[in-house]
Amino acid sequence: MNRKAWKSNATALMVASAGLLLATQSQADSPTMVGDFGLIDHTGEMQHLSRLGNNKAVVVISQANSCADNVDNLPKYKLLRTTWGKQGVKVLMLNSSTSDNPESVRKHASLYDIDFPIMVDESQLVAESLGVTKAGEVLVIDPNTRQVLYRGPLDRSGRGDDGDDGSTRRRARPAASESGAPASARPAATPPPTPLADVLTKVVAGNYTPTSTVSVDVPKGCAYTFPVKQAHASKAPDYAKDVAPILKDKCAHCHVQGGIGPFAMNSYEIVRGFAPMIREVLMTKRMPPAQVDPHVRHFQNANYISNAELQTLVHWVDAGAPRGAAKADPMASVKPLESEWQLGKPDLIVEIPAYEVAATGVIDYFNHVIDLPFNEDKYVRAVQFIPGDKRVLHHLLSYVVSPTTDRNEVIDEANVRDFLEGYAPGKTDATQFPNGTGVFIPKGFKLTLQMHYTTMGKPVTDKTRVGLYFHKSPPTHKYLTQPISNGGQALSIPPGETEHRMNGAMTFKDDIMVYALRPHMHYRGKAFRFTVVYPDQTREVIMNVPNYNFAWQPTYRLSEPKLLPAGSRIITDGVFDNSKWNFANPDPTTPAVGGPQSWHEMFIGYVTYTLPSKPNTKQKVAAN
Repeated sequence: MNRKAWKSNATALMVASAGLLLATQSQADSPTMVGDFGLIDHTGEMQHLSRLGNNKAVVVISQANSCADNVDNLPKYKLLRTTWGKQGVKVLMLNSSTSDNPESVRKHASLYDIDFPIMVDESQLVAESLGVTKAGEVLVIDPNTRQVLYRGPLDRSGRGDDGDDGSTRRRARPAASESGAPASARPAATPPPTPLADVLTKVVAGNYTPTSTVSVDVPKGCAYTFPVKQAHASKAPDYAKDVAPILKDKCAHCHVQGGIGPFAMNSYEIVRGFAPMIREVLMTKRMPPAQVDPHVRHFQNANYISNAELQTLVHWVDAGAPRGAAKADPMASVKPLESEWQLGKPDLIVEIPAYEVAATGVIDYFNHVIDLPFNEDKYVRAVQFIPGDKRVLHHLLSYVVSPTTDRNEVIDEANVRDFLEGYAPGKTDATQFPNGTGVFIPKGFKLTLQMHYTTMGKPVTDKTRVGLYFHKSPPTHKYLTQPISNGGQALSIPPGETEHRMNGAMTFKDDIMVYALRPHMHYRGKAFRFTVVYPDQTREVIMNVPNYNFAWQPTYRLSEPKLLPAGSRIITDGVFDNSKWNFANPDPTTPAVGGPQSWHEMFIGYVTYTLPSKPNTKQKVAAN
């Protein structure tokens, strides 16, 4: 993670660390302070506790699809939300059942008309950190102090109407009301007086001064099982055997000597020293750069980390980050990658002019326009970037532009001619375009490189190189990239707004084979989604980025290219957060307007594709 991004989250880390030790206690300890966390809900949106600070309180209701008591209480849950939601209380559900998954939770929510977010905790790490052990528990959390204000049942009994424990009753689909909604989903008439209601009444009135958690026993029933936690409790993950391989695979390409990560994971001592930080960024989904929803398609370079890997790392930290018996330290073998051309010497090496990066401050984007030394058309089959100094090169974007372009004209990413390729931290290998494709560089055209640097505390010089590999003869298809943009420099996001939504769309006149997608926003960017509307009007989400982070914006390559029929319309949906609860926000007190610099905003979705039925032609699109 680059230094600016780490610094921008300092406030969140300081608050979270205050409750870190309490948050990692065993479930029986019922922590009164909790750490920050992030989870994708059943609608595909990210719920970060730290970004809910505009609410007076956050209510978390634990849930399981198989828990009949949950279903019976749905009218009460809905009444809770409608009663307190308009008074500044956020109501969320948490599903940590080993029997459920995102798809089953979505089906369950649809069946029972559950219209508020259900966070899907597949790793069970959030339930563990909150001390939740069964479905039906209710927590009230102050999102700013992370204090648990209430822990207990929804009402005084916590049981179903028939008085059993809610775990054994056979549940059938509820009868529908006249409106078509399940009968059990209909709101209750009035909220009864309960310890929960008493706490919420005081919280919304602003006169609640908590000295301890109001805790009420929840009757036994609908219990979660924690098989991985139990296994790791009896035998902690081994540093050399279990932990180090994950760190080497998921982290060390950036956290290496001379890399853009703020520390190098080159020894057990270093890893152990940063163990609480590692736990925090895993729980909040800041690391590895986890922007992409893993349940919507699969991308080659999306930095996925599995639930098993998350559990191994977090449980190892919770166990005290033990060294283990192995004498050799696997992380000691992590060495900086040598700057070399992966595919051999390129056909053309572009030497980008040296750039002096200051020690501190914010550096404007800088555009280099490079004349190319050939007088014939070329097709690029592969490209590799070798940063001069990986510690400061935040990202690089390269484009093919017309002969008349100069540096000052390259101000809007949506108006340049053709995208070539980009570099982002962690990218170490060459990009080879699909067989039979290439990026076209017409005779006389130039290359422009948009450079974005971040400071590192001392002045350095960056001298990045670009290696281009050409086809010997024209390939079958051009490798094309189409921006879908909206707003431009007219874009304006009001100060303090936590969910400013925008969308754009484009209709493709011919069949296209989609190979890659890239969302692009700046520091207020919160979420981004690509949706296809097919000619028959059916819809499919082809990429969901619920956890957008400006520090990480690679071109995401589909593991399997996707064919879209002629007439398909691609819609881009984005969410911006211009509030103080977005800790990366440069200035939450002023409107965020469109522009080229990082403190401005952009809203662009890039689609990279070929035309299967039209070799070497440019797609005609109808912008909307």
